[in-house]
Amino acid sequence: MEYVTYVLMRLRHFYLLLLTSALHAKPWYEEMNIGPAWANTFQDRQGGEKRIAAIKGLLIDLGGGHRALFDTETLSLVTAYDGAVEWGGTPWTGKHGNYVCLENASPLFTNPVGVAWADPAGSFADTRAIPGYGNYAHASFEGYFRHGATIIFNYQVNGVEILETLHQDGGTLTRSFQCGASKKALTLSLPRRESLYLSASPKVRLAADPEDATRQLATISASSSPQSFQIAFSQTPDPKLAAAPDFKALTAGGPALFPEIIETKGSVSSDASKPYRTDVLTLPKENPWKSNLRFGGFDFIDEDSAALSSWNGDVWVVRGLKGDWSQLKWQRIASGLFEPLGVKVVKGAIYVNGRDQITQLVDLNADGETDHFKTFNRDCYVSANFHEFTFDLQTDAAGNFYFSKAAPVRSGGRGFDRILPSHGTVMKISPDGKKLEVVATGLRAPGGLGIGPNGEITTGENEGSNQPCCKINYLPAGHQGPAFFGTEASRQSLKDAPYTEPLCYLPMAVDNSSGSQIWVPKGANFGVAEGTMLHLSYGQSCIYQVLPVPRGKTLQGGVVKLPISLQSSAMRARFHPDGSLYLLGFRGWQTNAATECAFQRVRHNPAAPVPTPVALEYTATGIRLKFPVKLDPELVGDLSSFQAQRWNYVRGPQYGSGEFSVDHPDLAAEKLALEKESKNHLVRDDITVEAAKLLADGQTVELALAGMKPSMTLKVTYDLEDDAAHVLKGELHATVYGN
Repeated sequence: MEYVTYVLMRLRHFYLLLLTSALHAKPWYEEMNIGPAWANTFQDRQGGEKRIAAIKGLLIDLGGGHRALFDTETLSLVTAYDGAVEWGGTPWTGKHGNYVCLENASPLFTNPVGVAWADPAGSFADTRAIPGYGNYAHASFEGYFRHGATIIFNYQVNGVEILETLHQDGGTLTRSFQCGASKKALTLSLPRRESLYLSASPKVRLAADPEDATRQLATISASSSPQSFQIAFSQTPDPKLAAAPDFKALTAGGPALFPEIIETKGSVSSDASKPYRTDVLTLPKENPWKSNLRFGGFDFIDEDSAALSSWNGDVWVVRGLKGDWSQLKWQRIASGLFEPLGVKVVKGAIYVNGRDQITQLVDLNADGETDHFKTFNRDCYVSANFHEFTFDLQTDAAGNFYFSKAAPVRSGGRGFDRILPSHGTVMKISPDGKKLEVVATGLRAPGGLGIGPNGEITTGENEGSNQPCCKINYLPAGHQGPAFFGTEASRQSLKDAPYTEPLCYLPMAVDNSSGSQIWVPKGANFGVAEGTMLHLSYGQSCIYQVLPVPRGKTLQGGVVKLPISLQSSAMRARFHPDGSLYLLGFRGWQTNAATECAFQRVRHNPAAPVPTPVALEYTATGIRLKFPVKLDPELVGDLSSFQAQRWNYVRGPQYGSGEFSVDHPDLAAEKLALEKESKNHLVRDDITVEAAKLLADGQTVELALAGMKPSMTLKVTYDLEDDAAHVLKGELHATVYGN
């Protein structure tokens, strides 16, 4: 009895320890080492109220609890303070509509909102096309260098290149600058208030701004050669300038911040019973920086390595892809980027697509880590809205870059915040990064995009306002001018453009959150034909084979699910040179993903046939489905082997759409669906399969469907066998517009 009592006491003690540990455990984002520079949208407090301090902000960790916020659009050092942050933001806390807020109740200083450097006429006016948003004509952020934990801003003002770094020593902050030669003086706005003291190098003239009592001006004289200067801030008189930095050394590559290489062992499937084998590259979840790995973009560097970006700002490189995966080597090469959900490698250079810009990652000293975060293009407009993700990064044969950008959906998914010119678009950027143009508008939440082998452009889409369900948008190669994909709020300049109907509508059970599209390349033995388009479902964690049907100069068609099992969502995919398909995805919004994140390889097993159709054709009386194998004619001739349904949606201002009869239209219900949400209206038409026959090739089934007609969704289920008694069972979901 005493022993039992003892055991119970020990168990109780152990339970209390676990409970105490759980109650005091910090959220993962408070434990994660983000690094010395963190790009995000930040709030701070002014007079007790929160305000957006920087939409494209860069929070710098100066050590010892000191932080400074730099606005990369206005080039303003917004604030410097001692303290931490109040956590917010969708990637971190999961909440919508709140932001990371600076705990700067007693800052060293706070600059007024606005551009920091005067234009050539000496004006600080907001001359941007949309005041408050976007780049200035005379002031541009070119990126930054990292030397150990030291950050060096790189920007241009009035055509003059400037490097700037910060140094905090106790209560004194020193801003150190190096400027190129300038034909005219440069003027910098600085904060002005009681108990803030400034000192500066002899080259700098400080004076009160006669037009604004909240600031003073620093004037740097013109010079025919590069010059350096410093300005110090303190709450005590006569602040002492820090030692002048060596900018040449600081911009040549510095000590590694993440020197540890993490090794993992991949899991390689030997299952020979299924058409596809799924292998898993084990992620370095246990790492010294407690980095939460939710990878949302990747590309191969070469046959043996790939670069991956995570939603919370990391970029990692994994090596060992060509081997047996017994020793995968992971290196964290960058951190602190702004929700990067796309990666593209061009001639060995890694480009990462974040909400603020596309950044080229440059390793200056061959230690594997990024020393130069070089701006490639930052012309995309960004607001503070939580939802306007930038998805994917692809290139075409000419070297142009493409990505898709979501519209600023309000918290809860209904309606939109202010629409800016980049919202709800597909963007194209020239190979040199200097020109950005709009390819398509009218998107709501395109989870990714694809660039086909001939220059075709596709995107996914999520249901919402004017989007009745998920769908695959398609633009043929050579399409002229921007297309409108349906969301009225994000039409942009296409006021009278017709709605570009999708290749296929996808019911919620098929795809409730779309990812990217990819085409099977030449030489890839993937079980489906070369040139086949694949569609990724982030929400349903699966891969669909797209069966296109010609429709004039564009396409209509349907999808069938490939028998591939994934550990997480299907967000991004690329074919390896060996013909296998690599995929990754994470859990961040609506998905049935089994795990938080997975990076996987899918290989075709030639011994097992792929049980899905390879071609679809519409006829005047029904459809033809071609399979990759000879079929059992007896089952084809049995009409019970097939079932069919069809239905329509209502594309209107409400969130999503119900399902509406094609054969017996309910006009009153369709009208009401324009005024209130109709998700509970579910009326499908059952279609009689009047005849089924096997064509002469022994692989193609021709179905006669009663009253074949246009429908936004045509569903056909089949339960067949091939001539070797292998089961071929599945569903086709297609959109029929007619010929």
